[in-house]
Amino acid sequence: MAWKLLKDVPASATRKAARNMPKLFYFFSVTRTTFRGYILGVTASWIVQVGGKLCQFGKSMCKCKKVNDNIDKSEKIRQLKHKVFVAIVRCSASLVFASIGAGIGASLFRPSTGQWIGCIVGDLAGPVIVAVCADKVFHLNLNNY
Repeated sequence: MAWKLLKDVPASATRKAARNMPKLFYFFSVTRTTFRGYILGVTASWIVQVGGKLCQFGKSMCKCKKVNDNIDKSEKIRQLKHKVFVAIVRCSASLVFASIGAGIGASLFRPSTGQWIGCIVGDLAGPVIVAVCADKVFHLNLNNY
């Protein structure tokens, strides 16, 4: 299964463009392929982010630490849950928006370059868009974590 996820996505977009598919079908095909190709990197990023948060949590909960903390355990656990939730939201937004951006870029511009540029723009814009929407709709501030 890993070989299906590890692929050269811009080259795949170029091959798909050579098939002269309808634009909408081409968009969905490139979006799906980018999603598959990008999911391993996003998953690795999520594991590193959550692993770092868990290490920080473990150090703060360690009894051998001689720092006077005014925050109780339940508050620390609540903060950890919130930080893990924010990491999930950011990584998911990055994955989804990068895939959609790649499909749009490949459809509007050259397949290889458009896919690459659309993926980068979606990857950068996705978490920002979700953070702004979450702040306005749910009154969650996702930028502080």
